Amino acid sequence: MYFYILSLSSILAYWIIKAAVSSNKDRVYARRKACQPCACLPQTERVIGYSLFKQDATIARQGRSLQTAQDRFRLFGDTFSGVILGQLFISTIDPENAKALLSSQFADFDSGKKALFGPFLGDSMLTTDEALWKHSRSLVRPHLGRTQVEDLSNLEGCVQNFFACLPKDGSTVDVQHLFFRLTFDNVIQLLLNETISTLSCQPGSNLHMVMKAFDSIGDLVNRRATLGPLLRFYCDTAMNDACKILHDFVDRIIEKAYRKRKEARGSTPPVSFLDSMLDSTDDLEKVRYEVLGLLLAGRDTTAGTLSSLFYVLARRPDVWTKLQTEVNRLGGRSPTYSDIKGLKYLRQLIDETLRLYPPVPVLFRAANQTTTLPRGGGVDGKSPVLVPKGTVISCSTFSLQRRQDVYGPDAEEFRPERWDHLTAHWNFLPFSAGPKVCLGQTYAYVQMAYIVSRVAQHYEGIEKRSDEPWTEKWSITLMNASGTKVGMIPKKGTVN
Repeated sequence: MYFYILSLSSILAYWIIKAAVSSNKDRVYARRKACQPCACLPQTERVIGYSLFKQDATIARQGRSLQTAQDRFRLFGDTFSGVILGQLFISTIDPENAKALLSSQFADFDSGKKALFGPFLGDSMLTTDEALWKHSRSLVRPHLGRTQVEDLSNLEGCVQNFFACLPKDGSTVDVQHLFFRLTFDNVIQLLLNETISTLSCQPGSNLHMVMKAFDSIGDLVNRRATLGPLLRFYCDTAMNDACKILHDFVDRIIEKAYRKRKEARGSTPPVSFLDSMLDSTDDLEKVRYEVLGLLLAGRDTTAGTLSSLFYVLARRPDVWTKLQTEVNRLGGRSPTYSDIKGLKYLRQLIDETLRLYPPVPVLFRAANQTTTLPRGGGVDGKSPVLVPKGTVISCSTFSLQRRQDVYGPDAEEFRPERWDHLTAHWNFLPFSAGPKVCLGQTYAYVQMAYIVSRVAQHYEGIEKRSDEPWTEKWSITLMNASGTKVGMIPKKGTVN
């Protein structure tokens, strides 16, 4: 017994001394950098932070996390700190801090996504940092060419399948559900050159099971995030089951394409992103994880944004009328890439939706070394802030993009015209920024613009069919918890 007590005492003493030495080094570093403390959330204790954890868990279940964070920024300023389950965190909406996180001090921070997404995405561009991330990005980026962005022929077929799912009599439909199917089908075709229709798949079919698994990933990742440091001890059977379904689905497509490329022996040019990837690597597991990461990003961010936009359109007939007036200039024909670039008001609609309902409402980073944020310290909030190694930083794009000092006193309102003369820079980050900016953002804009313009050409109006307020559902991306229930009123002769 004496031996065990002595051993435990020695371990405890070691950690106390180590923490003291580290704390002293941080104080010296903070003085050298002229750091000042930032505001702190009021907590009964800041060692474990269990009460704040319980409070935030309740708020999350009520769908109020983003609004609560915005209220805290109003109370405590643009940058504040707290402790949850022993983890120090700093929350900020200061654009200079956002710039430091994503660009000027990029090397000081890791994404921390591997623990959450590892079973699904492995070592891919979306989960890795530093050398592994650079390798993944160098492998993926050359194969996302301009030709794929400008070729919209495949998208039209997906849009027609979407139209076929809308009631012809204008009865109520939840288009949010359909948008997630539409964007998945389109991204599969774009990346893998495979034609599928999850919009028409039957319950119980293999494709239906794939979609159920894909739909579950967001909630499963969200649950893993709530476990914090306990995640390492958690056996996530549900996540593993969903991953197996999705891995098997993508692996079959990859292996078929791989055999074709080997048989062709370079005699035929690649016709898809997948073909190009397979011409540059034989690591099929690596290809799988990169493809799944792009599928996830390409489906969820676009579908969530479209859902929020149509929620607004159903409640703003003035916006719908102005949109139709612009789109009518096309004369009913399918828009080309060049046409889309000229639809100024439609671009403003998309930007305003991304501003108020950003697909990724909070950007997280973790300090991989002791560093600083350029602002947030001191009484005036203008001094640097110490960021000890391991600190989690959250930048709420949801709140950042509603700053009244940037967007005006009506920042909470949907007003697309504000983009006539607005240059937002680091106050507008729907696709992140810096070295890890979303590679697919151009196609996301084009895809959303094409879908919206085709709907405006084929439908006379959009009617709201629910009085429920927009309520956040935030897992991987942001969407309305109650869906987007609308009535789509067809134009005569445009929808069979």
